[in-house]
Amino acid sequence: MSQGLTSRPRHALRLDFRFRTFQVSVLGSNLADGIYLVTIPLLALSLTGSALVVSAVGVALRAPWLLLTLPAGVVVDRFPPLTVMRVASMIRLPLVAVLCALAWERLLPVWGLVTAAFLIAGCGTFIDVAAQSLVPRMVPKPLIPRANANLQSGLTLTQQFAGPALGGVLAAVTGAGIAVSTTLYAATLSGLQALQRRLPGSGDRHAGATPGGRLTLRAMFRDLGEGARYFRTRRDLIGLAVVAATGNLAFASVTTMLPLWVVAPGRLGLPKSALGFIAAAPAVGGLLAGAVAARMLSRFGARAVLGFCAPAVGLCFVLIAVPSPFAAFGAMAGYGGFTVALNVMSMSHRQSTIPEHLFGRVNAVYRWIVLGVSPFGAGLGGLVADHFGVAAVFLCAGAFAGGAGVLLPALLFRSSPPDPARSQDPGPDLRTDAPTRT
Repeated sequence: MSQGLTSRPRHALRLDFRFRTFQVSVLGSNLADGIYLVTIPLLALSLTGSALVVSAVGVALRAPWLLLTLPAGVVVDRFPPLTVMRVASMIRLPLVAVLCALAWERLLPVWGLVTAAFLIAGCGTFIDVAAQSLVPRMVPKPLIPRANANLQSGLTLTQQFAGPALGGVLAAVTGAGIAVSTTLYAATLSGLQALQRRLPGSGDRHAGATPGGRLTLRAMFRDLGEGARYFRTRRDLIGLAVVAATGNLAFASVTTMLPLWVVAPGRLGLPKSALGFIAAAPAVGGLLAGAVAARMLSRFGARAVLGFCAPAVGLCFVLIAVPSPFAAFGAMAGYGGFTVALNVMSMSHRQSTIPEHLFGRVNAVYRWIVLGVSPFGAGLGGLVADHFGVAAVFLCAGAFAGGAGVLLPALLFRSSPPDPARSQDPGPDLRTDAPTRT
């Protein structure tokens, strides 16, 4: 962040062309992700009709969050985040293209689908970690909540609304959804390359702990240790991670089993296209929450947002078990709104309070805890559904997430000693519940 940018009067601060260019460049990727994440489970369902196979694909889609998030954090701290995004996109594109060709020709085996799902999701892990590291380098600290709210609104519109809805429609033709995703991923890569050429200084600078050092296995473990040691000193980050991890464990089990509940011969008995619209329901609440999330933080404070929204997520999961398409849509919409508010609060807090040279690694440790539980949630969802029925998955997930949302904030977010590494403009503060300064 340039000195001139941080020294501008607060009333004159605004999200500039650099951020808007970045936001538009990832819009296509988010849309492709939304299509892809609906298409792949439906493709697995069409191959075998087995709950365990669908669960295996769900595990493969989420396993990179557990296995690759920490290495991604080291890479992002050692290399320019925009370059990491471009390289990961270059690797992802041919993988999706091959998957599309095999699905179109009906030559795709189950093991091939599971393998491809893991590799493509692995590339996405590097892209996500790099994108979050890029945001605080492009915008001044007082505008980080607003920038995150805008990004969350865009993600909700594309990845959770338009993408799933389009994926459900395209599911009628085998391979069509993956073909559209391939085209969008190609457009995303073109946009990132254009951003690199036109804006070479837009936060894309070397920020590693050992600039120019070789990225050996020993160096990677050393860098990870530095990030983990800092993370252990931050009770607020640990508490946020635990709360978010319980919600993601529940969410993974719910979304993995959702096709078996919605699509005939499931309890709701709906066509495949309906799954896309129900999966897109979080966008309805998410778009509304994205428009007001920054103001909610400013008025009520980060801890109040957490204390209300975290238990509400569990209630939404329970309501999905009501055997009605309207209940499922409404519950998913409510989940989307509460989750967007939580995400804006959490991302703004991390980006405002973690030192820049450590951000990639510390944020990776956080995301490893939060997202690394998802494969276990997907697997547990399959086991619970196989033994007790799909409705039991939603009830158990809701009880777990809701209980954690009620109990954990009270146990974990108590007063902490001041953190000397924090900046003078820390943004939303969970430790003192100070209002967000926008």
